[in-house]
Amino acid sequence: MSVRVEGVTKHYRAGGSTVRAVDGIDLTIEAGSSVAIVGPSGCGKSTLLGLLGGLERPTSGHIWLDQAEISGLPEAGRARIRRESIGFVFQSYDLLPFLTAEENVQFQQALTGQNATNSRAGDLIDRLGLAAHATKLPDQLSGGQRQRVGIARALAHGPRLILGDEPTGELDSETSVSVLDLMLDAQASIGATLIVVTHDPDVAARLERVVALRDGKVVSDRSGARIA
Repeated sequence: MSVRVEGVTKHYRAGGSTVRAVDGIDLTIEAGSSVAIVGPSGCGKSTLLGLLGGLERPTSGHIWLDQAEISGLPEAGRARIRRESIGFVFQSYDLLPFLTAEENVQFQQALTGQNATNSRAGDLIDRLGLAAHATKLPDQLSGGQRQRVGIARALAHGPRLILGDEPTGELDSETSVSVLDLMLDAQASIGATLIVVTHDPDVAARLERVVALRDGKVVSDRSGARIA
């Protein structure tokens, strides 16, 4: 899935003043590529990721996913695209507390009309080292284990766009490597576009492109260590 951003801003009112979280960004990301978004805290990384995923509409500007201008769609239209074509990995996990680890992954498949009894959920659980925890509820898992369940859920329906907000932030270095391996393998196998917000330079260096933000603007755009 290709991504095109033209003149996008996102402004908020806070304490009587205007916060320019995203302040005039132009960006084109080719389908099937991988991009890291980096920069200091508060520079607009997570806000931009939310806009790309249709979680919010921009204050101004346009965002296209392939030929669909999601910035102009009502919430129902954006929700359909999120459900069918996008996989989100958030720091907050957002797991359903009454479902087991494996059931959380299967639920994502069911939302998109896939057969939740197929082997994909189990395969992802196994590859993320969670086989022994598949029948546990989220509150029986550690923070790192919940993060890995969230990643499995985001990949379960074969999304065409994978958006990660610090997907390795709660993980140790060894697990971070295996998780990023899985995300890159999933991206390659389904031809998805991968966009990751990260503070970790080792994570950023493994993607094809690194876009740096500061004060809501793009300040650099360079190739990463992973060249296709």
